[in-house]
Amino acid sequence: MKISRVVLYFVIVIFAFIFNFYLRPIKGNPNVDSEYKKSRAYVNDLYKSDEYFKKSMLDVEDYNMYYAVIDASIHDDRDITIPCGDRCSNFGLVTEAVMLDHPELISFRLTGVYSIRNNHTIHYQNHYNLSRIQTVLGTRRIEREMENIRRDTKNMTDAEKIVYVYDYVGSHPYDDIFMYNHSNQSAYSFFTKGSTVCAGFAKASQIIFQNIGIKSYLAFSNDHAWNFVEYKGKYYIFDATFGASISDKKSRIFYSGLGSTTEGEMNLMYEEYYPEIEKKPLANVIGLFNNQKKNYPIID
Repeated sequence: MKISRVVLYFVIVIFAFIFNFYLRPIKGNPNVDSEYKKSRAYVNDLYKSDEYFKKSMLDVEDYNMYYAVIDASIHDDRDITIPCGDRCSNFGLVTEAVMLDHPELISFRLTGVYSIRNNHTIHYQNHYNLSRIQTVLGTRRIEREMENIRRDTKNMTDAEKIVYVYDYVGSHPYDDIFMYNHSNQSAYSFFTKGSTVCAGFAKASQIIFQNIGIKSYLAFSNDHAWNFVEYKGKYYIFDATFGASISDKKSRIFYSGLGSTTEGEMNLMYEEYYPEIEKKPLANVIGLFNNQKKNYPIID
C-alpha cells in the first residue's frame, strides 16, 4: 500500500510538472497574430520579428542565405549546402543579422562552421543546435513562462517593467563552467537550464520585453551581448549580465547594467543601425536609487 501511494504521488508530481511547463493552455504573445504567422519571418509564437537588421544590414540578394540559415535551425539540418552566387563573402554578416533579428530561434548558434566552395555555395555546419524535440519542448516551456511574466507585469509602469526584467534575468547565475559550450548561447539555456552566458541573457531579455510591451534591441560586440531598451522615447543600455555577475543582489552595483555593460566601454557592432543611445544611466533616470535606505528598487 505504501509503495502504491509513493508511485501515485510520483506520477502526480510528474504530471503537474509536464502540465505546467508544456501542456498548460496559454494565450501567447499578443504581437504574433494570424497574419504574421503567414509571413516568411515567422519562426514560433515567442516573438514577432520585424527583421530590422536583415533589411538594414543585408542586400536583397542575401535574403535567400538568411532564410536558409533559419530553416536549417528550425528543421535541425546540421550540415547543409546553401547557394550564394557572388554573395558568399557576406555569409558571416547574414548569420549575425539572423542572430539579431530572431532571439526566438532557440536552436541557432552564431558560431556555426562554414566554408565557401568553388561552385558558389556555402557548406554550413550548425552542429551544436538543438534537436527538433528539444526545440519544440523548449519553445513550449518558454511560452508558458512568458504568460507568467505577462501576468506579473500587467499593471506595472514601463519603468517597473524594465526593473522587473532586470531583476528576473540578472538573478540567474552566469554559466562559468560551460561558457565555451555553444548550447548556452540562446534563450533555451536561460529558461530550461537556469544559467547561461551573455548571449542567453540578452536573447531572453529581448523576448520578455516584446511580450510585455517594451521596445528593445539586441546588441553585441566581439566579446559580449546586451540590449538597448526604450524608455520615454529614448534608448538606454540594458545589460542583465552585469546583475548576474554580482553575488550580492542587494548591492547598488547589481543595477549597474542599467546604464553600462560588463565589458566597460561599449564596442558596439553595427552602431550605425541603432538609434542614439543615452549616456545617462537608466537606473538614475527612473529613480531607482531615490530611497537612500537601500530598499531597492524604488521607482518614480
